[in-house]
Amino acid sequence: MTSCRTRGLILQVYDHGESDKIVTFFSPDIGKASAIAKGAKRSKKRFVNKLEIFSLLGIIYRPARRDSLLFLDEAELENGFIPLRHAYDRYVAAIYAGELTLRFTREMDPHPELFPLLLWAMHSLTEGREPLETAALFHLRILRAAGYEPALDRCGICNGGIQAGGEYALHPGSGSLVCGRCRQKQALSFLSLSVQTIKFLGHAQQTELPNLGRLRLPRKNALEALAVLHRYTQHLLQHDIHSWHQIIKPAAALQPAGR
Repeated sequence: MTSCRTRGLILQVYDHGESDKIVTFFSPDIGKASAIAKGAKRSKKRFVNKLEIFSLLGIIYRPARRDSLLFLDEAELENGFIPLRHAYDRYVAAIYAGELTLRFTREMDPHPELFPLLLWAMHSLTEGREPLETAALFHLRILRAAGYEPALDRCGICNGGIQAGGEYALHPGSGSLVCGRCRQKQALSFLSLSVQTIKFLGHAQQTELPNLGRLRLPRKNALEALAVLHRYTQHLLQHDIHSWHQIIKPAAALQPAGR
């Protein structure tokens, strides 16, 4: 069977039997894929210190025969993103990005826009960018990549523009903003978004990926954005994002009283 080459960022690793491992990785040309690495737990050369979560690899694989698992023949380490394993807040933010990627993608479905975004998040966290900020930006941009970008330029009910000092929320069913007046008229109860956070997210939607690292979001606004995007994503997927709780609870505990 002909071997194929690709690059891939590992998102999950499981032991399989006595000597094998199953890895799920995301690739620019084949998307999300799962592969079995035969003898990986006994490997002294082919896979040693390579099949770790968040490792970026050059991969040689063979296509599956009967089931969905590829056969992983060789792996060359390009970047281990080691600092992610040495700081809890960076690690959980990376887990969060990985879980969102797993939730919003299908097996063997190429998604060229998402691979650079995933690498941007890993590099940003490795280089010391604020984890909450990185997580919020990644979440916003993966929604766009998946076709669910929220509409943040005006109220989706009355069509009124964003006004300084106004009160707004994101409607989880439509992904559009709702102003305070429309919320009261229709007795809607959603998580609020400040104008500062709305403007930041709107700007982040339009910014090219190489320039995304220039944007800065205060911690309290990052928490606000993550809470609202999480609620929206719960509605879209009808499933929780488990790592969100690991991000939000320690971060919220650090907020000064009264803020």
